[in-house]
Amino acid sequence: MYPRLGSYTTFDCPTAHEDEAYDWLQEQFEKIGGYVRRVSNPHDFGSYSSFEVDYPAELEDIIECDNYGDDCDCEDCKLMEKQEAWHDKANEVESNYSKKFEQWL
Repeated sequence: MYPRLGSYTTFDCPTAHEDEAYDWLQEQFEKIGGYVRRVSNPHDFGSYSSFEVDYPAELEDIIECDNYGDDCDCEDCKLMEKQEAWHDKANEVESNYSKKFEQWL
């Protein structure tokens, strides 16, 4: 289903309201087909949580076309366009997340 943890990015967990942040991120990424996991990361000073965000399954492991942007209409270019549009939406989620939880990040 989702082969790699954090295939898109990793978000820092807030120091407070972690459950609320996780639920909010899950809801936002669900809307655009992404997937969020909460992971406990071991560290010398104690473990800490992060949110790992995966691409939608269809946008995993895209093969880049050398002709992308040159009016190429192959399947790889179509997937690259979808991934680019997905990145725009994901960047908006990330920006909204930072604003919503900034005082605890």
